[in-house]
Amino acid sequence: MRPRPETVQLPMMQPIRRPSIIDQAELELRNAIYFGDLRPGDTIPEVQVSKQMGISRSSLREACQRLVRDGLLTQIPGRGLFVTRMDAGTMSDFIDYRLGIEMQAASIVADRISALRTAGDDAAAEELLAPLRDTLERTRRALAAEEVIEAGNADLDLHQQLAEIARNRFLISAMSTIVILTRMGSFSDPLGFGVRADITAAHQRLLDALSAGDASRARAVLRETLQELAARLRSGVHTQQVVRDPDLLESDGPEWTALNEQ
Repeated sequence: MRPRPETVQLPMMQPIRRPSIIDQAELELRNAIYFGDLRPGDTIPEVQVSKQMGISRSSLREACQRLVRDGLLTQIPGRGLFVTRMDAGTMSDFIDYRLGIEMQAASIVADRISALRTAGDDAAAEELLAPLRDTLERTRRALAAEEVIEAGNADLDLHQQLAEIARNRFLISAMSTIVILTRMGSFSDPLGFGVRADITAAHQRLLDALSAGDASRARAVLRETLQELAARLRSGVHTQQVVRDPDLLESDGPEWTALNEQ
């Protein structure tokens, strides 16, 4: 083998840049959708938003197109850009996709914990589970205080943490989009933003399965929880099992609005 020369010719490298204006604009829009400042069906007034952000309209358009690609915004020819309103059929398809991502993440975490328990390293197993336990307690406190949005935030954080504990960058990236799409689905519900009153019981069952290293049971809990969500959103029927925030009602009607009806 020939020795390497003292001076190695480097490949062409791209200069390292700070986050671009477009990246920052995309993040601002994502956050506005997640926190409900922009609601399903809201239009994105290009001139006003670009002025408020202090960026060009072309930069805003590019940021918006990223959100169109991810399904967060919908472009209607001749009418402009709108925050996507999730109808019942879309939510059903989305939950099927979400199940695949989350059950895989849960399987990885459960298998990792099982391996740690088998090796006698219970402390490391509990360390992995600690963020989930903390978030579960946060959900309990929010529900006790009737803080519905905070309970919803904690619920979504727990699911994002599950992907992060799996340490798979593709699952983490997918869950980042899943979280905001789930929030959009909640805001699209014409009966109002709500969370299951027994959400902490479902989370506790998931943590128990993960703690036992039981991947099959963890997947079953997720399947049951998400399928219940899909069924509830499809039915459009009030249920006492859901805690709602009366200040976040989208409409008084029992039906979901399809995009072509906006």
